[in-house]
Formats: sequence, C-alpha cells, structure tokens
Amino acid sequence: MNAAFAMSLTLALALVDLFLFPVLIGCLRRTRFTQLIRDEGPSSHKSKEGTPTGGGLLLVLNIAASVAAYLVVMGRRGLTGLDFAALIFVTANLLSGFLDDWTKELKQKNDGLLGYQKLLIQTAAAGLFFYLAYPSILPVLRLASGRILLTGWVFYAIAVLYAVGMVNAFNLTDGLDGLLAKTSLPAFAMAGAASLFHPSGLAGILPLAAVAFAISFLWFNGTKASVFMGDTGSLALGSIFVAWAFASGNEVSSILLGGLFLGEAISVMIQVLVFRASGRKKRVFLMAPIHHHFEKLGWAEPKVVDRFFVVSILFVIAGALTMTWR
Repeated sequence: MNAAFAMSLTLALALVDLFLFPVLIGCLRRTRFTQLIRDEGPSSHKSKEGTPTGGGLLLVLNIAASVAAYLVVMGRRGLTGLDFAALIFVTANLLSGFLDDWTKELKQKNDGLLGYQKLLIQTAAAGLFFYLAYPSILPVLRLASGRILLTGWVFYAIAVLYAVGMVNAFNLTDGLDGLLAKTSLPAFAMAGAASLFHPSGLAGILPLAAVAFAISFLWFNGTKASVFMGDTGSLALGSIFVAWAFASGNEVSSILLGGLFLGEAISVMIQVLVFRASGRKKRVFLMAPIHHHFEKLGWAEPKVVDRFFVVSILFVIAGALTMTWR
C-alpha cells in the first residue's frame, strides 16, 4: 500500500459517506430506530432521546469497499488467513453491536443484550480471530528489545482479554456527541500511516475505512447530533483497532495509542469496585465513564469532547514513539 492509494481510498469513502449519511438518517428515522436515554444519565441528555441511532451501519459499506480495493486495486488473488481472521472479527462485533441496538428498540429500553451475552459473543469472536490468524500471529509477545513477555496459552488468555476489553473501551467512550469519532481519529490515522511502512494486509486497510467513517460521521454527529453510531459502530471501530494492533505487531504500543479509551474503561471498573466494596455508599467519580464526571462538574459537552480529543492526540504521539515501523 502506498500513500496515494491510502489517501485516495480515504477521500473517496469519506465523500461517499457524506452523501449517504442523510439517506441512512432518513431510513433510521422512518423505521423509528432511535436513541433511548437512561434515567440515571445526565439530565442534559434527555433532549437526545429520539435521535436516530445505528449510524455505524455505514461502516458495512466502508469495510466492503476496503476489501474490494484490497483485492482489486492492490492486485490480491484472495484473502490470506490473517485477512479472513480480521474480517470475521470485525464483522462479528459489528453484527453483535447491531443486535444489541435492535434489541433495545424491541424492548423500548436502553438495555439490549445482557452483559454475559455480549461478553460471550465478544470472547468467541476474539478467540476465533486468534485461531484463524495463526501462524500469522504467533502466540509470542515481545518488546522492541526482543525480550519475550508472554508466550503460549498465557499469550492467548491475555490477548483475548485485551481484545474484548479494548472493544468495550471504544463502546464506553461513545457517550457524548462526537466523542468517539473525534478521539478515535488520531489513533486510526496513525494506524493507517504505520501500515504504509509495515503492511498488515487487510487489517492495515481497515483503519482507513474507520478514518473515512469518523470524518463523515462528525459532520452529522457534532453538537447537537443528528445521528448516533450506536453499538453497531463503536464495537466495529474497537475491533478494527484491535485487529490492526495484533496484525501489525503493535500490541504493546496500542495500549498507549488507545490510552484514552482504556482510561474510560478503567474509570468504570474503579467506580464499580469502590461502589460495591463500600456497600453501595461511596463513588470515586460523580459518574462513570469519566467523561460524564466532567459533565457533572459543569463542563459543557463540546468542551469535554475537545479536551478529550487533545488527550487522545497526546496518547497517540506517545504510542507512536514505541511503535514498530519496519
């Protein structure tokens, strides 16, 4: 993959997405595929109820176009085992996200699939990813110095845990207008740039599809949002990031690249642990994930999004310093 191909594909997908998003929003509105708001959420979010959700469905087009470009433009004869593994992993998470969004609409409650059901699907998808990706992804985790950190079944256990955790971290970050799309842009742009120097097959092309989606989505998802991506989009974006990280050998660096998303997930874990350990009496944050904590402090929603965007950029710069640029 060269720079001209990467920029052309991203530009073309972004322009097509900008054209199609109004069509998708209209379809979602007509089918009443709309957002439901939790009662325990910030009161300012009540006005968001009824906004079309499921905008992540447009990622289906971007992923399909990326596969076509990968096969036709780059002259590939077919998908490798690693390519197939990445595609299955992303598709499984996208479909599970859509199923969760659809279940919410059927129940008319902001509770879709049960927690254990989501974890089972995500764990199975991650396990299948590593199974299909072998031997392209070997069960060995090394530092840049060559020192082995993990190997064998311990690698797979930690890798599956990390994959599921990062996918859900993206999902948890999707809580404010423009937050996930804006904060994920630097990470996916860096992943796409790294793929120019260290080709990772289809997993190196998919971040470009994510960049195009995020750019066009922000046009309609900035304050006040005309559409939400739903779990359909957030879980798919998280899985694209994970697939690239392992396919490119940047598993360790991805911890920094995705540091903002992990911070969101960790804030939820801390909140739950302290709340339960104190007999449901104490909280560390006014509300978790942590972006809601700052809302409760009185920060305006665009201010939270902009500052988290800056934090994401700093994490990505730090992560880039540790990356494999072979």
